[in-house]
Amino acid sequence: MAIQKTLNNQLMIIQEFTDEYQFWCQNVLAKSFFLKEQAESTASPRKFVEWLQDLSLKAIDIDERYDTRRRQLLEAHHGLLTLSSTCEKDITKENFSRFYNNFRAYIIELQNFTQTIVLEEWGFDVFSGLKNNVVMKSGLQIELDRLSREGYPFCVGLARIDNFAKFEKTAGQEKADELVKTVAELIQKTLRTYDEAYRVSRNHFIMCIKQSDISKGQRALERLRELLEKSEALAALNDRNNISMSCCVASPIPADKIEDLIDNLYVDLDTQIKEQGTVLTYQELSPLQRYILSDSEKNA
Repeated sequence: MAIQKTLNNQLMIIQEFTDEYQFWCQNVLAKSFFLKEQAESTASPRKFVEWLQDLSLKAIDIDERYDTRRRQLLEAHHGLLTLSSTCEKDITKENFSRFYNNFRAYIIELQNFTQTIVLEEWGFDVFSGLKNNVVMKSGLQIELDRLSREGYPFCVGLARIDNFAKFEKTAGQEKADELVKTVAELIQKTLRTYDEAYRVSRNHFIMCIKQSDISKGQRALERLRELLEKSEALAALNDRNNISMSCCVASPIPADKIEDLIDNLYVDLDTQIKEQGTVLTYQELSPLQRYILSDSEKNA
């Protein structure tokens, strides 16, 4: 309840930004339709612009889209200032419609963008429905601490959509987005309600499989493999595109460090999977009981 209250408080910033623009818009229209001396003098809105300029996107801009949207919003803000000046100087039906329609569209995008960023900063990957990098390490650390205190084992899985850049170039961004969302949905179906899944890059996912030894971690990846094979949505996307996924899983020990564990998983994924077309392969890699799972379509 406390978390929800704090989140709601942060979302109130949307209303603060909107109110400033609404007040400014009223004064623009008053100056346009009435004598300028009858309208209040007001500066252009600054709170949202300053928030945009100070916004750090490093941890959350996985798809490199938020920075693009930020630049577009800044450009739209300056465009509104130009349109408002035109309205004040020459209030015609055309000028009024252009200003007001752009204003309404801008407010909607302002609200959507701000809400998305607040949710991302709280650890929600809005695009996929999973969690994100912001809370990934802290979430895994909680389980590592529980392992040290109470001896409850857990597994960490890393999944990758193979050759993703090539697929996106061939099939287009829309299809690539659909692929990511489909895989994220299947990962959610694979895990239990108390497990966690994080999207940590455009095509990488980390799974925290709680209260599980390595054999249960393996079974979780088997479930994912089965869902991938049976997915009609994935089959439709895979038409002539040769989509494959590779995964590996680790069972940490109390002495492990989260950063090292994740680095090892990436190294394993990049160096140990040699043969494309292998449906399921386990291979012991280290004292951490790291195993490799390669799940991919068989070459025709």
